[in-house]
Amino acid sequence: MDKGIDTRLVYGFLDAGKTSFIQDCVCSDYFYRYGSTLILSFEEGEAAYDTAALEAKRARVYLHDGAEDVGQFCLRAIRECRPDRIWVEMNAMMGGLRQQLPECMRVTYACTWIDWTTLGSYFANLRTMLKEMVAASRQVTFRCCPSKEALAPYAQAFEVMNPKASYLRQDPMGYHEKAFDLFLPFSVADAEITVSSAHYLPLWLDALEHPEHYEGKKLRFTDPLELRRLPGREALSAGRTVMVCCMADLQFMGFDLLEGEVPVPEEGWITLSALARQGTAEYGRRVLKLSPLSVQSAPAPASGILSPA
Repeated sequence: MDKGIDTRLVYGFLDAGKTSFIQDCVCSDYFYRYGSTLILSFEEGEAAYDTAALEAKRARVYLHDGAEDVGQFCLRAIRECRPDRIWVEMNAMMGGLRQQLPECMRVTYACTWIDWTTLGSYFANLRTMLKEMVAASRQVTFRCCPSKEALAPYAQAFEVMNPKASYLRQDPMGYHEKAFDLFLPFSVADAEITVSSAHYLPLWLDALEHPEHYEGKKLRFTDPLELRRLPGREALSAGRTVMVCCMADLQFMGFDLLEGEVPVPEEGWITLSALARQGTAEYGRRVLKLSPLSVQSAPAPASGILSPA
């Protein structure tokens, strides 16, 4: 049995478009390369696989019945098919499904599909499940969404769920484009930028993708930032804690401070003016760092936690 079978996971709630996406990928000459394909499905929606078309591409579908042990189900299908690659139609309601997949399935790609007509309901009522799928994905596609403007209210929340993911909008005709244009409540053309609590998340998200926007600029944070020394990091960080879904899902989003002539406390809350500088992180990734110009101790804000708009 192959110890490292290329495996791609497709997340999404029921009827999000997972089946159609997998079918199209397997039957497309762009995705189809060689050998055989195994499709493992852990839920049955309205759309059904075209088994005849899949068989022409040497692909077989195995549907989990809900009773068989997940690992045994996968291994049985692999033994019978001996596939060169595997697609997995995930089930959002099956907690810990990814962890139950056998070790011989080497996950190389994961994506999430979200149907526009149900996004509002799932975002309001099942945001924790939504976040788990998005956080595990390299790409998130909003299916049958009428416009980018319709997605704008969700932009900040999704960017915080997974800042490294690519977000796409698929319109009702199948056209794809970038889903979000991050709104910045300040001008990156200014030499000095004033940052309030309401501006902090847009700044952090834009700096994550485009640190060059802020190189050499003075950033003046009018509301307090928390100081932390994060595990595995030598530099002290200043930032805010962000809640995406619930209190169990808190993330500290900060900027590393460069050492300079201005003394900085080891912990607590501060107001800060700093010069923004590009630096490097692991694997040579470009990041934004702050060189303090003035630091003042400050009382903690009424709420130490930010939430995406």
